[in-house]
Amino acid sequence: MSIKAVLFIVSFLVILASPFAFIGPVIAAVNVVQTVVIQPDGSISPSTVPIQRNGDTYTFTGNLSATMRIHRSNIVLDGAGYTLHGPYNGTSLDVWMIGEGSNQLPEGVLAQYTIGIDLANREVKGITIKNLNILNFSIGMYMWTNNNTITGNAVCYNIVGILLSGSNSTITNNYISHNTQGLFFGFNDPSDIPSDIIISHNGFESNKMQINGCLCDEYPENEPPHSWDNGEVGNYWSDYTGIDADNDGFGDTPYIVDIQNQDRFPFIQNPAKPPAPSVKLSFEIVILAVVIVPTVLFVASFVVKEKNFRRKKA
Repeated sequence: MSIKAVLFIVSFLVILASPFAFIGPVIAAVNVVQTVVIQPDGSISPSTVPIQRNGDTYTFTGNLSATMRIHRSNIVLDGAGYTLHGPYNGTSLDVWMIGEGSNQLPEGVLAQYTIGIDLANREVKGITIKNLNILNFSIGMYMWTNNNTITGNAVCYNIVGILLSGSNSTITNNYISHNTQGLFFGFNDPSDIPSDIIISHNGFESNKMQINGCLCDEYPENEPPHSWDNGEVGNYWSDYTGIDADNDGFGDTPYIVDIQNQDRFPFIQNPAKPPAPSVKLSFEIVILAVVIVPTVLFVASFVVKEKNFRRKKA
């Protein structure tokens, strides 16, 4: 066995033993997932799921196939680069589609949908969700209360990535990709959209509809335009066709959603990316690094020396 082959095997074993790995787009094969609940008293049900609580911070310690309901206000849900994924498999024959209604379903078929993270009731507010990959749901996140922050997440391969209907919310640095609808505004009328929503530094990548729910054929004459930027920096839109002649990193013309909706400072390059688990040395990796790897290299070196000795002797 050559040294190159030995090194390849060692490297492969190290990768297999690694407790971290970002799982890319997942098409879940199961039709039923468990429901995880953060209770009003702060406890997690069921308690066996890979989420660790430290005060009001809840941190993922592994990937999870489940829907989540949050009944406690003012908490931080930190995905730590792991993945929350659901059962949506890319088809929508018997799944409720926002904006279409149940009358679009075949006769006898009931509308079904799953929500990745649901704030559960109107009293829950002040939620921060960060560093989490959310994949394969009807609705990735349903943010329908106030004072919430969504930052540093990847929301991909859902029917609706983020459904937002609460005020004073901030959505920044999220990778929103390959959803049927990336961001949906669940307000009764476009004029109801609060002015205190901040949406910037996000990457809208290859969604069939980047933004939906805030569009109308006609707008009131006195309604001000909705600007999907923070006044200085906007978002990345994969279907933006403008140019950056001055090379400042932003398009020279706004990204136009419709006559009443625009991003005045669109990024030319996507500033957001999916989060990945941080590197943590486990006991197994330490053993590999300190004991097994040097032993294998020593044996490989001895084999090479033995072969060279036999060649010279011959």
